[in-house]
Amino acid sequence: MSVPSSQTDRPDLAAEVTTFLRNMHGLNMSIVQQLSPILEERQGIDLRLYYILHTIDNGAVHPGAIAQAMKLPNSLVTKHLDQLAQKEFLERSIDAHDSRRIRVSLTIQGKAIMDASDAILSGLVGQRLARIPDGQRAGFLNTLVALAGDSEPK
Repeated sequence: MSVPSSQTDRPDLAAEVTTFLRNMHGLNMSIVQQLSPILEERQGIDLRLYYILHTIDNGAVHPGAIAQAMKLPNSLVTKHLDQLAQKEFLERSIDAHDSRRIRVSLTIQGKAIMDASDAILSGLVGQRLARIPDGQRAGFLNTLVALAGDSEPK
């Protein structure tokens, strides 16, 4: 992948990229380190189980599809699905369209745990965003959305 010449003309770009990547990683890790023990204490789940609940809620209802979406081995996903089923956060059934496949779905309890966990995460992120002055927050979020896009503006 080549870098456009307009970016290579800026001598401080490498330092900016390093600062950006270091801080994005640091922010992510900081939130994860703060969130993990809270989820385990209050909700009885870890981050992987939280992400699996969301993956199911977003439409991946077969263990293989969950494994693929999360980029985890099937055996590990099966282990995590067993944990969620034991906690009664999901239920398994035979797929109505293909009796060879297992279908998973969130229970009412599973949906409630996921929603409560989302509220915890929102609170933690909201505290971080509140550090940005009101007049700058919208601009920051617009910039973040632009950076997160798949392609450059035309």
